[in-house]
Amino acid sequence: MNMVSMTAAAPPAFAPPATGAKPHAAETTTQWTALPGGVVDGGEIVLLAIKPSAWRPVFESASWLVACAALAMALAAFGRSLAGLSTATTVQLVLLIGFARLALAIVRWVPSWYVLTNRRIIEVQGMRNSEVVDCGLLDVRNTTVVKSPLERMTQLGTIAFVIDHEGRAPRVWHSVAKPDEVHARIRRAIENAIDQHGIGCQVNPS
Repeated sequence: MNMVSMTAAAPPAFAPPATGAKPHAAETTTQWTALPGGVVDGGEIVLLAIKPSAWRPVFESASWLVACAALAMALAAFGRSLAGLSTATTVQLVLLIGFARLALAIVRWVPSWYVLTNRRIIEVQGMRNSEVVDCGLLDVRNTTVVKSPLERMTQLGTIAFVIDHEGRAPRVWHSVAKPDEVHARIRRAIENAIDQHGIGCQVNPS
């Protein structure tokens, strides 16, 4: 089992911007124009629109790639093959299975987006029909940054959102670049949403 390290979310150490203030240019992104239509409504401000790192398909396929490579080397070393096929063809077929799994992961990665607005966190997936999963910022009870060994090696991280609704599983943004920076911006957006709605509470630190 892979060991992971978790960074507990602490309340932001800076004051949120005043109610109604527009985000700075550095907090916006032109990438949001590539999002499928209808993801963001006319009254929302896109604060962040990012894709999972390009390493994500590799991470998802790592076990398949390793297993297929090991099997291919064993078949080549012992001269084994499937009935009716040469050893070389069998090895190529096994490797092809591993690369096919990687190709599938890439296809799934291409349309994936993580979006933060002044109201919601949003996940977009799906090639033909976009699947949009969202959650209001006021429904986020807590957030954490989780870094697996592979993510640490590539300076990535996964951000988990604990939702304040019974029976709802945590939302997860996998393999995010600059995870601590993105996490801080999410926390700031949540605190700002709380201030704008005049709710006397804050996101719980772990």
